[in-house]
Amino acid sequence: MSQGFTLQELAGRLGGQVEGDGSVVLTGLGALESARPGQLTFVADQRHAKALAATKASAALVGKGHPPAHLPLLRVANVQAALAAVLAMLEKPADLPAPGVHPWAVVSPQAKVDPSAAVGPFVVIGAKALIGPRAVLAAHVVVEAEAAIGEETILYPGTVIMARSRIGRRCRIGPNAVIGSSGFGYFFHQGRHKPFPHVGVVEIGDDVDIGACSCVDRAKFDVTRIGSGVKIDNLVQVAHNVQVGENCILVAQVGIGGSSVLGEGVVLGGHVGVRDNVTIGRGVQASGFAGIVQDVPDGQKIGGCPGVEARQWLRVHQASQSLPELRQKVRELEHRLEKMEPKKQ
Repeated sequence: MSQGFTLQELAGRLGGQVEGDGSVVLTGLGALESARPGQLTFVADQRHAKALAATKASAALVGKGHPPAHLPLLRVANVQAALAAVLAMLEKPADLPAPGVHPWAVVSPQAKVDPSAAVGPFVVIGAKALIGPRAVLAAHVVVEAEAAIGEETILYPGTVIMARSRIGRRCRIGPNAVIGSSGFGYFFHQGRHKPFPHVGVVEIGDDVDIGACSCVDRAKFDVTRIGSGVKIDNLVQVAHNVQVGENCILVAQVGIGGSSVLGEGVVLGGHVGVRDNVTIGRGVQASGFAGIVQDVPDGQKIGGCPGVEARQWLRVHQASQSLPELRQKVRELEHRLEKMEPKKQ
């Protein structure tokens, strides 16, 4: 939008309807509180609708049911989807390699790299690895032997895909993420912790995003699996043999213990910890810092540590705030009882 669009032109691109002056020119996007004249703002949540009255933006992106305002409005069916489209217009092209193999890359003669793939400088591709059509491997990426990268998948700088890992189509794996490292498994023998060999693989479905510095460990045997559509934030740990269902969301610093199973659509807030060998049902939501130590049925909302049903956790948390007063009342009652009891002769 740096060259500017009229509100009416933007409505044509987004499939929205203009209310007010459609000729106003927009050159940027801003939040309600910080937007400047010439910028488009948005109301994605009706809790913030009152702030629209004070905005300095020249126009606002709103839902179809939003009330009239003092500035031109662009009404759309889905504000989040329209906002994403506007941000895509503003986004500068990523600094990624062009199609072809950079002369500073090291590619095994036994690897198969599609001619349309882009392989950047200092990339290393091992024997029998497969790099699919239009895949992008940015600088310093390592794809080890027999690993497979699906079409249009992007591996950002420093990503490591270890041996025999399989990545689906249209995935995005952030800088310094590690897929397929050995799982954390030891047994104690002859006075020492000795490692279990991990001979399984990692399989990642289509349209999966994995953030920077996150790790998905290969299975001890069989498969660690991340289902299609899963979105993983930065600094997330997925242990060996974990099964993550489709369309789950794992927010930053989530840790999932080995062999746990997450059903479709599970959402784990930041810092959630999941014990090993736990099954979490479809659609479960866990609030930040929850600790899940036992199986959770479908659809529940979990909070606290150890995790319990969210409303129960809130009641327990609220009750804990009054513990000092309750303790003082108990002491007072004890003193009164002592005075009421007859003195021993």
